Amino acid sequence: MGIWSKLFAKKPNKGKESNKGKKNKRVEESVVSKSHQPEFVQKERRDNSTYEIYKGTDAESARTFLLTKRVGKRLYYIVVETPEGNWGTDVEGLYLERLLPWQTKISSAKCEGHIIPMSWSMFGLEMAAKGYNDNFIAKVQCGKCEHKWLDGVRYQKVTVVSCPKCKMLNKVDSKNIQVVLV
Repeated sequence: MGIWSKLFAKKPNKGKESNKGKKNKRVEESVVSKSHQPEFVQKERRDNSTYEIYKGTDAESARTFLLTKRVGKRLYYIVVETPEGNWGTDVEGLYLERLLPWQTKISSAKCEGHIIPMSWSMFGLEMAAKGYNDNFIAKVQCGKCEHKWLDGVRYQKVTVVSCPKCKMLNKVDSKNIQVVLV
């Protein structure tokens, strides 16, 4: 029996309610993630840096794709360009190149989300605190459906983020996160 058969074979129904008409969630998720898989565009060198560039359909599939990649050398970047911003990964981990203009329009938020404590990388946080980047990556939770995901947020400010599950615009506040540079 192959791996595909082992993972997705129907299991015998032993007195449990019938699964007739229900979709196998793992198969459905696998098909969805493949259909949103970013497509390779090109690999290019600029100065001393190397960029692997992909085109993606949305931020969530870009993040999912990038979290499967490991970069082992400095100045090597894997970037997925999406309509929801350019996401990338390098030796320091996942990053968002820059926030989109709507993410600073706090009045557009429909609910209040939350930043999960200690869910960020210190490197990204320090770069945002120093003003090199306009955001750092943190795990956030939707105030409506409670879904959790990684997103870019502004340092010590309120940021609007869109829940990939319910599409609700959430405002998240990072004012209580502070970097002390020594």
